[in-house]
Amino acid sequence: MKKFAFALDKVLDYKGQVENSLRSEYAQKMAKVKKQEVYIDSLISQFAGCRNEFEARKKQGCTVNLMVSYDGYLNSLRKQIEKEKQVLTELRIDAEKKREEMVAAKVETSSFEKLKEKKQLEYDKEAAKKEEQFIDEFVSNTANSARREALAASV
Repeated sequence: MKKFAFALDKVLDYKGQVENSLRSEYAQKMAKVKKQEVYIDSLISQFAGCRNEFEARKKQGCTVNLMVSYDGYLNSLRKQIEKEKQVLTELRIDAEKKREEMVAAKVETSSFEKLKEKKQLEYDKEAAKKEEQFIDEFVSNTANSARREALAASV
């Protein structure tokens, strides 16, 4: 009997490639999310450090110009942090969309893999059935041949 061949192997391969591509794209998007989170954390640390420095300077006494400069810089950092948080939100939404695409592709690939497994099982059952029939015929033919030889010898 010939070897099992799944008719949709090329489709299964294509679906696997699409899934791997989407998985790679998702990983890239998540890397951007992580990078953005690290950047925001650094801005927050910078803000906290500057605020602490400003508080220390105020206690020591400083000029009004210096206070205005610190206040302006802290406000600028606050705005930048908010802006970067919005960028992070957009990156997360984009990554989530890509994750959903990846999951959908995985479901499709899995359905083709299950179909292939089912067809393989059917093929294996049919092959076993044909092999069993062949053995039965062989045994039957061997028994018939032995009987004929026995009859021929007795005649």
